[in-house]
Parts: sequence; C-alpha cells; structure tokens
Amino acid sequence: MKKKRILERIDYTRNRLDGVLLVDKPGGPSSHDVVDRVRQVFKIKKVGHTGTLDPTATGLLLICLGRATKLAPFLQNLNKVYEGKMIFGVTTSTLDSEGEIVEEKDASSLSPEKIEEIFAHFQGEIVQTPPMFSAIHQDGKRLYELARSGQEVKRPPRIVNVHQLQALRFSFNSHPQVEFRAHCSKGTYIRSLCADIGKASGFGAYQLSLRRTRIGPFDLKQARKLEDLDGKSKEEREEILLSLKDALPHLPLVTIKRGVEKIVRWGRPLYLSHIHELPSKLEKGDRVKLCTQEGKLLAVGISLQKGTHFCEDRVGFKYLRVLI
Repeated sequence: MKKKRILERIDYTRNRLDGVLLVDKPGGPSSHDVVDRVRQVFKIKKVGHTGTLDPTATGLLLICLGRATKLAPFLQNLNKVYEGKMIFGVTTSTLDSEGEIVEEKDASSLSPEKIEEIFAHFQGEIVQTPPMFSAIHQDGKRLYELARSGQEVKRPPRIVNVHQLQALRFSFNSHPQVEFRAHCSKGTYIRSLCADIGKASGFGAYQLSLRRTRIGPFDLKQARKLEDLDGKSKEEREEILLSLKDALPHLPLVTIKRGVEKIVRWGRPLYLSHIHELPSKLEKGDRVKLCTQEGKLLAVGISLQKGTHFCEDRVGFKYLRVLI
C-alpha cells in the first residue's frame, strides 16, 4: 500500500498541466465531486473551481488546474447567466426542489403581466439574504451543516446586482410555472431570488431547476461533459484546456519586451522602457495580464497609469499574481 501511494505521488508530479477546463456539470454531484473527478482524470493534485453550483444545478463550471489555480481570484468575480424554472404557490425548506414542502397555496389567479411586473422590481441592486442551505462559512461551519442539524442562524444580508431578469415561458394552473433567464453578479443566490419573488407575489415560490449558461466571457457551448474526459491521452487533455493567457480574455493584454521576463520573476518594478505594447484604452486601476511577445502569461497586475499618458519615470504596474 505504501509503495502504491509513492507511485501515485510520482505519477501526479510528472503530469503537470496548467490551464482552465470548462465543464458542463450534470445534476447530482457537488462542485467538489467534479473537482475530484477532474483531479483523477488529469492525474494532478492542484485543482479547484471558481464558483459553486448546487448539486441539483447543472451547467458551466470553471475548473483551474496547476498554476491556473492562481488565477481563480480573477475569475470568481465575473457575472453569471442562469436559466431556470420556478413554481408559484409552493414554498420549500431549502427554497428548491430538494426540500420539504412548507406551505402550499392556490396561485391560479397569477397572470403573466403580474409576474413580469414583480420581475421588474427585482432588477438592479437588491438586498438578498443567503439561504441556510448554502456553502457560506459562519462561526467555523458551513451553513448547510447547521441547517441539516436543525439549526437556523441569522445571516447578514448582502447587496447583489441582477442586471437582467427575463420571463421566457409560462405554464398556468393552480401552481404556475415560469421559465426565466437571470444575468447577475457574483454571490447572487437564484434560490433566494425565486423565494423572494414568490413572497412578493403573495403565494410563495421555489426554484424547480437551474442551469448556468455563462460566466463572464465563457459560454456553456465551450464546455465538456464529464464523460468526455475519460480515455484521453496527455496531449488530448492539454488540448481541451484553456491556456493561462486564454483563461483571462476579459483582461487587457500588456506585452513586455524580450529579456524582461526575469524582472517580472523577481518582482521588480516595470517601467515604460520594459513594455513592448500597451492597450490604447488602458485606464489607471485596470487589471491586466502581462505576457511575453510569444504569448506566455507572466503575471496579473494593476495598471498604475493611464495608457495614453504613460510616464517613463514612473512605475507602470503593481503585481497581483506572478506565475513564473
């Protein structure tokens, strides 16, 4: 057994892969389960995701491998797009289909016009209380652990931004069903959004299903199903990963001159004399990716100057993450 563990450790070390994998998560496994599956398939220990999906939810999950785990903070704050279905007239203990029914009402009097009117009130900045069944840490434990033991604790409300909330299709009976699309900021709980909309309607509601279709610039159409990852060679696995540079398409690209790589490695200041090319619309405070002319990602930083007024004698960038 000890020999086997040593061999496994050597195997993991030899299979160094750096990049971001777009996965179409199925319903059932948790986000952590998906990370474990990717870790086994790619034979690499350093793996993490950039934003949890509930076990019942499906859709886009960004998985970072190797040095790409250092990029996770720059992927976690991206806006998300979800498509889902909610049912009016029923409330559940978990705010979704996994919980027990708490209350049931006849909501047949609801109309599409009334639902769209309520939806309009939940666009823009809203205050939201995270559900008890969530992965948020509080007092050293995750909320869902407390909820499963029958405890309910006070959760501080948070401000989130629902950029767009659109009703797509309606199905009416005593418990009307509405298919919807939500474009929202990081940290928005769609289950809580459905419950709050249900409360505003006077009938209650819960989230029946949810699918994440977009994270920032990444689309679900680019994602791979878990079963498609099996049986691939190391070369094939590398091909389906986004490279470190391509993993940050939302950040402006700054290329440095040849021979400057060691300056970045040592964390020394970068000046205009070190820069090969700057984005014309670069603003002070913008996050940027610092790359070689060949496209190798060296670091992520913050611009300390405006691109159109870049002074030669002032430091140009502050490093946030150095990857070499």
